Amino acid sequence: MYERIAGAVHAAETIAVFMHVRPDGDSVGSALATKKFLSNLSKKVDVYIENIGELRKNLAILPGFDSIGKPKLKKYDLGIALDCATAGRLGNACSGIYFSRCAERAVIDHHSVGDVSFADISVKEPAAASTTQILFKIFSEIDASAIDLDVATCLYAGLITDSGALTFSNTSEETLYVALELSKYGVDRNFLIQKLFKEERPEVFRLKIRVLSRAEFLCGGKCGFIAFRSEDFAETGTTDLDTEGIINNIINIEGVVLAIAASEKDANCFQVSVRAKNGVSAAAFAEIFGGGGHVCAAGCRIFKGGDEALEELKSAAERFMEGIK
Repeated sequence: MYERIAGAVHAAETIAVFMHVRPDGDSVGSALATKKFLSNLSKKVDVYIENIGELRKNLAILPGFDSIGKPKLKKYDLGIALDCATAGRLGNACSGIYFSRCAERAVIDHHSVGDVSFADISVKEPAAASTTQILFKIFSEIDASAIDLDVATCLYAGLITDSGALTFSNTSEETLYVALELSKYGVDRNFLIQKLFKEERPEVFRLKIRVLSRAEFLCGGKCGFIAFRSEDFAETGTTDLDTEGIINNIINIEGVVLAIAASEKDANCFQVSVRAKNGVSAAAFAEIFGGGGHVCAAGCRIFKGGDEALEELKSAAERFMEGIK
């Protein structure tokens, strides 16, 4: 089933693994699992990210986290982009320079939209809850004996990140099967869920309370909207990376089917996270602003500043919801 990617892996001696910008648990878990798996096969493997400052602190618990860095070789036999629906998600330097220098390029992804033609080999499975779900199957086909506890831990972290700890609608029978198989390696599931979902710093708690207290509800309560402003980060000692997961407090409210969280990156840009349920597509809303993602979770950016950006987002949400029956 995975003959092309398996053949490329077996033929390569040096391999570069790339994660997307603003990496989540699936992106980081995929990259670190791939590095350890390929290293177990005696390959020379390096893991890269466009901006190392975008790594979330809670992901530092994953085995091999400290190995993430910048390119060490000028050229690699194989480059593997993980959890990337488009070349742009790799970032300018990684996609434009380092990834393009690889003699052969592969992409493994689970997003329903995007263009993976930037790679020579593509494995795209939109039905998978996470990229790590796909990787487990690929690793098992290449050489199951090279899967160890570290590999399984990183794969499991990615699996629960993108499936909401196996609670989202993208959790299929295959997802549950992969989770079961990974647990057999001795993965500490409770520890991962505690660190990746439950535990938060006092600063993040203050940020959450501050922003949620200003939540707005549009479209008769069907759309929830929150905004993180620069002063929120400054006064709580946090950054936009600390907003991860706070939007779930909005989408979990009874009656809300679309949740939008806008995070101010600078004077002219907001990073936008979107969540949806009950048949509403988060990806469809994100596409209005050139973004994308999954039915239940997506993201985009709006390149305007201050109240103008927030009002445009809210107006777009109202128009979008008018088309939802």
